[in-house]
Amino acid sequence: MSEARDRAVALLHKYTKSFSDIPLASGQEVMRLQAESRTGGPAVTLIDVRDAAEQLVSMLPGAITAADFEADPQRFRDSVCIPYCTIGYRSGMYCRRLLSGALSISPAAVLNGEGVVLWSHDVGLFSGGAKQLHCYGREWDVAASGFTTITYSPKEQVAAIPTFLREWLTYTFTWLRVLLRRCFA
Repeated sequence: MSEARDRAVALLHKYTKSFSDIPLASGQEVMRLQAESRTGGPAVTLIDVRDAAEQLVSMLPGAITAADFEADPQRFRDSVCIPYCTIGYRSGMYCRRLLSGALSISPAAVLNGEGVVLWSHDVGLFSGGAKQLHCYGREWDVAASGFTTITYSPKEQVAAIPTFLREWLTYTFTWLRVLLRRCFA
């Protein structure tokens, strides 16, 4: 194990602790599930919940964007849905949306992908053979050796706050609606 991978694992645990009820999917787990899907197991849908600038740098092989998923979520109702981001926080929020029924779909399973940083260590293969990785910010810049990393500047991270807040509010209100429905059903 490398020091960078150890730091990435620590970041994963730090940022996914509020989603501890949602199982994580490591790169190796994703590869195993994809192999099973080729022999009769449920389909696996990788959902990249990062923003377009991050996706332009690299995506996991076979992944779709959240926008593509949301255009027709019923198409994936029998899939194992695995949202992913940089290190698991934004994808954890997306998992909550999926599990709440906010997208009017009940997938076969929902797993939180460990993110592109750990994927670089554990699998190392991105669409088109990309060797660049967008790590969002310097804190998450712990990709495997052999990858060139790109991060947002602090100014760009501040500019992303409204988008993050909108996502967080959507998740929070969705979760509250689900809880209220359960309480008053």
